[in-house]
Amino acid sequence: MKTGSEETGETLRQQDIRHDEELRQFAYTVTHDLREPLRMIGSYSQLLSRRYIDRLDSEGREFLDFINNGVQRMDSMLRDLLAYSHHSQALDHPLSSVSAEAALEGVLLALEKQIRETGAQITHDPLPEVMFDFNELTQVFRQLLSNSLKFHGAAAPQIHVSAESTDETVTFSVRDNGIGIDPRYHDQIFGLFKRLHRDEYPGTGMGLAIARRIVTLRGGRIWLESEAGSGAIFHFTIPN
Repeated sequence: MKTGSEETGETLRQQDIRHDEELRQFAYTVTHDLREPLRMIGSYSQLLSRRYIDRLDSEGREFLDFINNGVQRMDSMLRDLLAYSHHSQALDHPLSSVSAEAALEGVLLALEKQIRETGAQITHDPLPEVMFDFNELTQVFRQLLSNSLKFHGAAAPQIHVSAESTDETVTFSVRDNGIGIDPRYHDQIFGLFKRLHRDEYPGTGMGLAIARRIVTLRGGRIWLESEAGSGAIFHFTIPN
C-alpha cells in the first residue's frame, strides 16, 4: 500500500506528464497554424520586392525590410518554441555514459564561424564522462557558448569551460569576459522569450530557457553569477 507522500508524488508526476503533453500539443498547433500564414506574408513580401522595388522610394524599401525582418524573427521564435516543447520528452530518452568533452568539441566545430568572426578564444579543462543524453548535453553547451559569443564587449570573447565533481553531482561552469548581467535579471533571463537587449543583439530569447528546461528535467539546476560589465559564469549540475 502506498503512503500518503508516495501517492502525492505519483499524482504530481502524472500532472507533470499531462502538462508536458499539453505543452507539446499547444506548441505544435501554434507553430503549425501560424507558420503557414507567416510563409505567405514572406512570399508576397519578396514578390513585391522583386516586381516593384524600382517604384518604391527609400521609405517604401524600409517598410519592406521591416516586414521581412519581422517574418524571419517570428519564424525563429516559433521554431524555438517547438524546440522548447520537444524537450519535455527528455525523460523518454534513456541516459547513457557520455563524454562531456566530446559534446563540447562538437559544439566548438558547429560554432566555428561565430568563433572566427568574434576572434574568440575558448579553452576548457579536462571534462568528465556523465550520465546524460549526448544530444541534450550538446544543446546545453551550445546555448551557453552562443550566449557568451553574442554578449561580448569591446574585447574579443574569452570563454573557459570547467567541471567539478562530487559524489552527488558534476557542476559545469562556462565563464566569459562579456558585458555581464545585473543580478536583478539573473532569474528573468531563463524565462521564455526574455531578452534584456532587444535592440542591440539579435535572437529570440529562448536559448537559456531551453538550456534550463533540459537541465531541470534531468534533475539538475542551472544558475548564473554575474555583475553588469564584469562578465558572467553560468553553472549547471548533472546528478552523478
